[in-house]
Amino acid sequence: MNSDTVKKILVIQQKMIGDVLISTVLCSHIKSMFPDAELHYAIHSGTKAVVQEHPYIHEFIISPAKKSLSDWQKLRSKIRAQQYDLIVDAYGKLESMMMILGAGAQRILGHKKWFSPLVYTSTSKPYHKVYTLAGNAIEDRLRLIYPEEKIQEKALEFRPRIYLTHEEISWAKMQLKKHDLNQGQTLVMVSVLGSSMDKSLPGSTMAQILTALAQRPDTHILLNFIPKQKKTVDDILALVPKKHHSRLHPEVYGNNLREFLALLSQVNYLVGNEGGAVNMAKALDIPTFTLFSPWINKSAWNSFDDGHTHIGLHLKDFIPEAFKGLSNKAIRKDYHGFYAAFEFEFFAAQLDGFCQVHSS
Repeated sequence: MNSDTVKKILVIQQKMIGDVLISTVLCSHIKSMFPDAELHYAIHSGTKAVVQEHPYIHEFIISPAKKSLSDWQKLRSKIRAQQYDLIVDAYGKLESMMMILGAGAQRILGHKKWFSPLVYTSTSKPYHKVYTLAGNAIEDRLRLIYPEEKIQEKALEFRPRIYLTHEEISWAKMQLKKHDLNQGQTLVMVSVLGSSMDKSLPGSTMAQILTALAQRPDTHILLNFIPKQKKTVDDILALVPKKHHSRLHPEVYGNNLREFLALLSQVNYLVGNEGGAVNMAKALDIPTFTLFSPWINKSAWNSFDDGHTHIGLHLKDFIPEAFKGLSNKAIRKDYHGFYAAFEFEFFAAQLDGFCQVHSS
């Protein structure tokens, strides 16, 4: 498309938080292709915190995760009224199809689905090959807007970024000061749990990680979890020897996602379960040490793993034979068994080396 004819663009990525953040690379690439166009981003209301203040997004098309008939009517009407010239659907679900059906855009790009002929003018398919450290999750998104021969060249051109205000950063620094946590100490954010139990290391393994971190010189630990997980987190903390509890700071807590991001921006590194917080840390240039769930595809989500600033480990890295001949469905069904095999001793030395490099 001629850049002169593209005046308004919509990118769609309704959820989850990590996906919404990752898909901002599309916004950056598209803006570089159409610098004079106005770019809108369609997302669920609960995900805005990770993308607000983004310099290339002119407007957010916000909708609730659960929509009433009235919500649907308003959303569809708003999208039609915008008269977009180009729509890029990174979400690729029935929800996004319903949003853009009849939108009237000259071009609508999406992943190849059974409903593709109904809405898309052009489609792309995921590819198993990973060209760069960006990983499959980013490279497959770029296939929506670039031909295959351009993916390797373009994949590292932009990274997901989170933009905090000076006021938010000042608030985080004040919170740390209030709890006697200063810049001379090493601050670690630990993702104690994943978004679900089948994405969470066993409590005993996480307690071993927390204990190892707490024993490091002048190291203090902030905890990442959501309120409904507090009881489970408390049970895990109870497994850490009492003598180390002075290094654990569950009281330093963001009451919303922006406050969490501000606190995260102040730590030396993040350790823990793979999930949205890891993607957020990377988008804030915070080093990460990530443990993947046995059923998650590491190559898709281990973006920018260079073995130094970002390290992601999977049980398959240590005992690949345990996965031989098993479907992802079978692995997920037996996630307890696979997690039990993912012993702390497998990665303890690597964790120690990572901590030494990134400590104050």
